[in-house]
Amino acid sequence: MDSTTVSNRPIETLRDSRLKAAIWENASETGPYYTVTLAKLYDDKDGQTKETQSFSASELLRVAELAREAHGVVRDLKRERTQERKAEQAVEERPSQSNRPARFRR
Repeated sequence: MDSTTVSNRPIETLRDSRLKAAIWENASETGPYYTVTLAKLYDDKDGQTKETQSFSASELLRVAELAREAHGVVRDLKRERTQERKAEQAVEERPSQSNRPARFRR
């Protein structure tokens, strides 16, 4: 099994009126990774809210801006994960007080 979805809900959703960018966290053997889906909400003839991945020319710049914002969120999530991993490694690598020679103990 290469990857699985951690949750069936996005971890964050960015919106611009009826346009949205949903950010998903997925799990893999090497840790989490993120994907983004872009969609437009519309009401069908029965009044039911639906989604489409088709955008008009006038919506494309707004979709691009949502994609840019989503990229920033994913970048920040990856940065946080890297910092957490480094902190965990520092704790694991730090020798315990009892393993140090007496002259280095505080």
